[in-house]
Amino acid sequence: GHGTRHSVGHLYVQRLASELKLSWAIHIRMLAYVAICEQRRLVLLYPLLPYNHNGWCVRQACDSFDIDASCLTVVHDDADRKLGAFSFKEGGSALGNRGVQGVIRQIGSPDFRRLRVGIGRPLDERGKPTRDKEKMIAHVMAKLATDELDKINEVFRQTLQKLLNGLRSSKDEDNPAEDAKA
Repeated sequence: GHGTRHSVGHLYVQRLASELKLSWAIHIRMLAYVAICEQRRLVLLYPLLPYNHNGWCVRQACDSFDIDASCLTVVHDDADRKLGAFSFKEGGSALGNRGVQGVIRQIGSPDFRRLRVGIGRPLDERGKPTRDKEKMIAHVMAKLATDELDKINEVFRQTLQKLLNGLRSSKDEDNPAEDAKA
C-alpha cells in the first residue's frame, strides 16, 4: 500500500521526480507511471502492480527504453537494516526480497544496482527483532509514522547526489553514520 514501509521505493521515486520537476505519465503497456529526464538520461518508474510483481514492469521499461541491466537502479525496502539506514549494492542475490527476486527473474540478470532503504524489523515480546512471518507482513504493510517518514526523507537527502551521479564502485557502500543492521 501507499505510504507503507513496503513502499519506500515508491516514495523515493516520487520525491526524486519532484526534486527534478518531472511530470508522471501513465504507460498502460508497462502498467506503470513513468517520468523522464532527457538531459540526465534518466527514466523513473512507478509500477502499479503489487510489489512482488514489479519485475514485470521493470522488464517492460527496460525493453521500451532500451535500458541495460547495468544501468538500472532499484530502490527497495530492507528489513535487515535499521529504519533510515541504507546501502548501495551492486548485483548479487536478492537477499530474500521478493520484489528484487522478481526483477532478477524478469530481466534475466542480477547485475543491477540497488539502493536498499532500511525499514527495520518488528519486535517480539522481549523487544528483540523478529522474523515471524505474520509480524513481518503487518510491519511492512503498516503506514509510516511521521518520525519514520522523516528518516526516509533523510535517506533521500543523503543519497540523491550519489544516485544522480550514477555512483559505481567496486564494493557495496553503506552509510557510515549508522550501525546498519537491525
